[in-house]
Amino acid sequence: MRAKFHISPLEVIIDATKIEFNEAKAQFFAIKEDDEYTFEAISCAARPVEFSIVNQLYSLDRQKVKDLCDQCNTTKELGVLSTNNYHLIVSPFVDRFTYFGEEQAEQLTNEVIDICKELDLKSLRITQFCMMRHETMPIYPQFKGILKALTTRLDSNVNLVFFDIPEDHFYELKILFESYETNNI
Repeated sequence: MRAKFHISPLEVIIDATKIEFNEAKAQFFAIKEDDEYTFEAISCAARPVEFSIVNQLYSLDRQKVKDLCDQCNTTKELGVLSTNNYHLIVSPFVDRFTYFGEEQAEQLTNEVIDICKELDLKSLRITQFCMMRHETMPIYPQFKGILKALTTRLDSNVNLVFFDIPEDHFYELKILFESYETNNI
């Protein structure tokens, strides 16, 4: 399932087909490339365990990934691991019962935009939300904060954002994104 939106000034895609996981065990099996889009940066949570997104993305040096994630989680600041082909942007891992709402999502997105701006990146894949759960993190406030940051940062170079999302939240997120596309709230 995929939906595309034009939310000024961005092309935004939500997709529920590129990540294979077992939600009950919180394990990821595969992160698939997209046939239509390529990305200069991929953003994910700094969770350096074998079944996490960060260890499924590409064949990165495991120790470098672990060190970057440890540093990110210790300092509570974003970290970047760059290769010849892309940049991996990791954000501090949010504990299970820590509130992460609209303001926090907007702030985090602005920090990601700052990195994209510094590296002159135009395309971004965001994987943090592929295993969202209602009981731990509210969906709409997070995405409202993300969309607010993405649409109000006039200094941003980013013009393509791709979200990996869970299938069971696809339709409600599609409705939310459509409201931004038509109203640009």
